[in-house]
Amino acid sequence: MLFQNKDKSIEKIYQNIVEISRSKFLYIDHDLDDTFETRFDLIIFHSFIIFYFYKSKKISKSNVAQNLFDYMFNDFENNLREMGFGDIAVNKKMKNFIRAFYGRLSQYSKGIDILKNEGDKTLIEQTILNNIFKGKVINQKSLNMFVNYMINNINNFESMSESINLRSNFKFLDFI
Repeated sequence: MLFQNKDKSIEKIYQNIVEISRSKFLYIDHDLDDTFETRFDLIIFHSFIIFYFYKSKKISKSNVAQNLFDYMFNDFENNLREMGFGDIAVNKKMKNFIRAFYGRLSQYSKGIDILKNEGDKTLIEQTILNNIFKGKVINQKSLNMFVNYMINNINNFESMSESINLRSNFKFLDFI
């Protein structure tokens, strides 16, 4: 079933997330494996930044975060079906995706909160290593790029109102 949403801004926000998550820069310059799992994790990484904006601003009357979640997971389901998975396999994989999504959001959120409150970036670094790099040994430059990129985008979105961010479809800053 295709997601039906009268608000095209959700689709545009999601397209921004997917586009930046497919950036060749990430795969070539930071030695990421070009796999379904890595693309999934990069989509979660970028969507977290938007979800964190809503959490930090305590914006609860807006349906943007929920609509983005619904749109994103509907797209994941559609992709699985296009890949040839049947109903039972899709349901099982979707449960795993949702569990992974919430686990990653929880860890990213804790990591950012600790970094903001205590100046300790250990948890956010470990979360990025575990999820984006799947625990493989990488250079510190790549890890720093992801941490700084996340923080810069969070700060950028938090510096603006929801309406301004929506007008730009939550456009992410360029990689550093």
